[in-house]
Amino acid sequence: MKYLMSKYSFKVLAGAALAMIVLVIFPYGASASSETDMLWRKGNDAYSMGDYSVALENYLSIEKLDKVNEHLYFNIGNTYYKLGNTGKAILYYERCLKLNPANQDASVNLEIARMGATDKIETIKGVIFVEWIRSIRNAFSSNQWCLGGFVLLLVTALLFLVYRHFPVLGIRKLSFVLSCIVLVFAIIAFIFSASLKAVANDTSYSIVTASHSNVKSAPNATGNNLFILHTGTKVRTIESAGEWSRIELADGRQGWITSVDIEQI
Repeated sequence: MKYLMSKYSFKVLAGAALAMIVLVIFPYGASASSETDMLWRKGNDAYSMGDYSVALENYLSIEKLDKVNEHLYFNIGNTYYKLGNTGKAILYYERCLKLNPANQDASVNLEIARMGATDKIETIKGVIFVEWIRSIRNAFSSNQWCLGGFVLLLVTALLFLVYRHFPVLGIRKLSFVLSCIVLVFAIIAFIFSASLKAVANDTSYSIVTASHSNVKSAPNATGNNLFILHTGTKVRTIESAGEWSRIELADGRQGWITSVDIEQI
């Protein structure tokens, strides 16, 4: 029997072979401590040798030192996936994309990891125009948008100088119009940068990391079981009460889950 593969599925699976086996060999930089560099090298070496448990131990040691970045989260996600822990892999790919939504390798790997998740939650579609704007925003990181904004401000200033001092009237008028247009794009770049910064600081989303968890109607063990969630499912925390968290799924369903069964992105 032959199976037809969608264009999207082909794109995802085509990148799987490379994306899932290649970790990021990315230097932590001169500002990083020698201990962090050593742990990074040991983690990368262990991963390359297929010793994923040792690799994970070194990567998590870096995380405990609070020396995190998108590359560390990406490598941890890959390592968890290799170890068969889909929930943790999804968690760290999400953390990577939270810092940089433009990371295509993390996006591809996240989709692959989600294919192995038990729960298939149908997302409520948003307004098409809003989704289009969001996709443009996510094309670059917050820092990249901020840098682009400053570059556009510089271009705006140069065009304004041409408008003020160039002797040819036609060129001056054109420079004024262009300076206004570029200024608008600079403002948009700063808005996108601030929006992505807000997303990075958002602590309301979590991933179910327990193998399975009962979602209840009340924040106690005697509440009615509403449904069961499995590892890798993304939820939004609405409120907390003691050891329980009220969560909402992408399809709008809500309930209470024990807080130890979820981990914040």
